[in-house]
Amino acid sequence: MERRTYERLSAKLQAKLFYANTTYTGTVSNLSESGMFICTKINFPIDSMFAIALLQNGQSFKITIQVKRTAKTCSHYPDIEEDGIGVVLLDPPHNYLEFVGKCRTSHD
Repeated sequence: MERRTYERLSAKLQAKLFYANTTYTGTVSNLSESGMFICTKINFPIDSMFAIALLQNGQSFKITIQVKRTAKTCSHYPDIEEDGIGVVLLDPPHNYLEFVGKCRTSHD
């Protein structure tokens, strides 16, 4: 079993995904400093890379991601019945890393 470098934190953040000159939507159901799971209806190709934007409490984060896995059903939230993607973050911005650090502190 693959072990993650960072423990994932539960989340419910709205995301915009910018792929192939089209904007899609999704919901981040968990996140860490190096990855996240995004519930979305779109089945993005494995290893595809594109930008996403997150907005949380007036802060915005734009991050380049790479799709590492797909899932048929997002079971993190019963009210969200969508497919999803597990992604790795490519060079996440400092303000995003600070945001995750604050989330960790509030979960402890």
